[in-house]
Amino acid sequence: MIFHIINSAHPCTELVLDIALIRGYLLKAGHAETADIKQADTVLVSTCAFNQEYETDAVKKIRKALEGRKSGAMVIVSGCLSKINPSLFQSIGDVTALAPSQISDIEKIFPSAVPLDKISANIVGVSEYRENKMFMAGIKLKKLFGAINKIMPFIKIPDFLDTVPVPEWYLIRGASGCLGECSYCAIKRARGSVKSVQPDVIISQVKDAVKLGYREISFAGDDMGCYGADINSSLPELLNEVLKAGEDFKVNIRFIEPVWLIKHFDALAAIFKTGRVTSFCAPLQSGSQKILDSMRRRYKISEAVAAVNYMVRETGLKSVSSIVMVGFPGETREDFIKTYELIGRADISLYQALKYEGRPGAPSETLGGKVSEEIKSSRQKRFWQKLKLVRFLGLGEKAAETIVRLKFGEIV
Repeated sequence: MIFHIINSAHPCTELVLDIALIRGYLLKAGHAETADIKQADTVLVSTCAFNQEYETDAVKKIRKALEGRKSGAMVIVSGCLSKINPSLFQSIGDVTALAPSQISDIEKIFPSAVPLDKISANIVGVSEYRENKMFMAGIKLKKLFGAINKIMPFIKIPDFLDTVPVPEWYLIRGASGCLGECSYCAIKRARGSVKSVQPDVIISQVKDAVKLGYREISFAGDDMGCYGADINSSLPELLNEVLKAGEDFKVNIRFIEPVWLIKHFDALAAIFKTGRVTSFCAPLQSGSQKILDSMRRRYKISEAVAAVNYMVRETGLKSVSSIVMVGFPGETREDFIKTYELIGRADISLYQALKYEGRPGAPSETLGGKVSEEIKSSRQKRFWQKLKLVRFLGLGEKAAETIVRLKFGEIV
């Protein structure tokens, strides 16, 4: 069998690892990959549907596969689309779903002497990210600074690039799913509650990474903060064991939700003080407590900011990145200002600023106070502009705000 892969426009780490696992399984089974869809007996389309933009892209790519395949070729759709918007998925046509919770079904479709759980999928190439311009820009910039650093060691890779993925990372999936009940999120319908990988399996992969010469290991999970809640363990316990596996590597963590950063504050601070953990992403989502409560985020923004600031200022941690959402239902001008002020209030090296986009069946869709697309776009652009001036160019708060006001006017 010859297969062809169409990558998602949103290559989140979990999705990238899913594709790497499927690819590895098929190749180990003796099948071959082709770059030409017309030569493929099977077309695998990787999808994301956490917002409308990526859902639209996913549907477009599935239809491209159906139209571009050779006669009789099977189209398999992986990723979250089939679970997040099942009615839309079912309307598309003759395709087979392989959602995150169903990946093991690949063994039924294409039996192999080597089972799926024996496949290593820890190394990911740049090709997995090519469909996303933002990811690729970050990867290229990080590569450029890395090359410059080798020639001129006094020029360091900027902190805001710390969480940008690179092929030099050894990726390990620590868990999938989460324990959150966020009112806007549909991803949990695809990935479910937390399912932690057993510590001995993770430690074995860490040792493999060290033997292969990797110097940075990236732990992936929808929320590594709640790691172990289902197996009587915790993220601090795991990290302590991981760091015992060798001394010549460091660790970054894809996501630690603020609620868990606060819960495990003392234990994580002690670990970060070793200097062995470089960075992590803590999605703050909003600076307004009213909005966080409406989002069902379960933490106080003041405590989350204090925890982030302490970790960056007082431990060996290099940086923290984050995500904010603008235009959530009920977000007033004053609520947005509180989010906007996070740029100066929290020691976050890089934010991803997202517009709220309702997902089918999400509780947030029943809320009143919908924010117009025009205002959402204005707030997103304003946030991003000030972030670039302050974090990338190093301007002071007042100077940056003066420039932003000249460009965008008053906050709406």
